Amino acid sequence: MAEMERKSEGSIWAGFGLAAAVNVGAMIVGALTVTIVVGIFILMGIGLVQVAWIVPMALRFRASGRRETMKGVIIAAAITFLLNAGCWGLVASIGLGTMR
Repeated sequence: MAEMERKSEGSIWAGFGLAAAVNVGAMIVGALTVTIVVGIFILMGIGLVQVAWIVPMALRFRASGRRETMKGVIIAAAITFLLNAGCWGLVASIGLGTMR
């Protein structure tokens, strides 16, 4: 009997690395192409704006059967969102007027 080949479900680390790289790339592009004021608003919303590329990426991995990679993408997105929210929460508690 021939053994059935098992289809790879991908890797959580591959998904995590891919999503992290996309997030870093988006921040670099954003920092290079926008003014400071617009850049601040983009960085404030990066946790929410990342939905534009994370959801389609996760859905594509899910459709192709690479569920572990999809999990990695979602984990990276959640960490990015939580770090962003925490940093901006700290800035809000200190106040923007004291930043120099």
